[in-house]
Amino acid sequence: MRYLRTAFVALVAALLLVSSARAQNSGAGLGLGLLDRYLDALRLELAIPGLSAVVVEDGRTVFERSYGLADIATNVSARPDTPFPVAGLTEVFGAGLTLSACVDSGRGTIADRVVRWTPFAEPTTTLGHLLTHVLPGGVYQYDPGRFSTLTAVAAECGDDDFDTQLANDVFDRFAMTDAVPGRDATSPLRRGHFTAAQLDRYTNALRRIATPYRLDAKRVPVRSEDPAVGVDASTGVIASARDLAKYTAASDDGLLLSPALLAQSYTAQVGQPTGLGWFVQPYNGQRVVWQFGMTADAYSALIVKIPDRRLTLLLLANSDGLTSAITPQAPDVTQSLFARTFLRLFIS
Repeated sequence: MRYLRTAFVALVAALLLVSSARAQNSGAGLGLGLLDRYLDALRLELAIPGLSAVVVEDGRTVFERSYGLADIATNVSARPDTPFPVAGLTEVFGAGLTLSACVDSGRGTIADRVVRWTPFAEPTTTLGHLLTHVLPGGVYQYDPGRFSTLTAVAAECGDDDFDTQLANDVFDRFAMTDAVPGRDATSPLRRGHFTAAQLDRYTNALRRIATPYRLDAKRVPVRSEDPAVGVDASTGVIASARDLAKYTAASDDGLLLSPALLAQSYTAQVGQPTGLGWFVQPYNGQRVVWQFGMTADAYSALIVKIPDRRLTLLLLANSDGLTSAITPQAPDVTQSLFARTFLRLFIS
């Protein structure tokens, strides 16, 4: 089985060497057509039950597809509006809200120490350190728990609970109608944070959430569980691929952050693999900005941006197959075969 998977990957790579040149020379249309074929082939090879995909170019959705099943037992197809937990990809939202509430508002700077806003065990750590997963000494260390401290920072800067800001200033503002601020958003303890209309939407979305799966010893998908419940700056958002496309378009159009701060978010800090809330790396001479999420044996999510082309790929899946190969302590987006395929098709 491992030999067959290795052979498949080699075949895809060989085909991409040929088809990427054709796609580059023939415009985006051919590239999107090839992407459509490869995404489903990769999904089947990695035994991902359901996959939703959207491509946004220059603020417009130019590609929207879903493949496979959101629920195998009931034969419910995955759709562009199927909600998925996005796990660590939530950091994009956490970073955006923190930067908007604390920096663009004029209330603080990236260089401000975290203890200005909330108690923290590292007295010299700044907002910039948390946003880039960097320790005060300059060492990169991926640590979602540490990143989650931004939850309290955003709440303090924004004078409101983090989940309420997420609901009002992001989901409602950008018409993300299938997005939910945590699986427990409709619970008695949190209902008071939201309006009746918001709770109705969240209840509807949670009914349609994609079922999580793991692969058994024979690589057959078996229903699993998602342990995530609440939401913070590092994890917990539930959204559809269509929702993420709306957020991407709005963010890239400067509706969340100022152009200068957005550009800084998409720029790698010196000697680091990260911008502010994003991973940043070169690929064939072009800058690639990306973020991922993974709940082992349950869900995965991936955003890959080519900022200079205003081109973004958004992928959500109900297994961990999209991003399980990514090593966050040594991050490289091409560790995901899905990302590698996209980049080879659209970057010559």
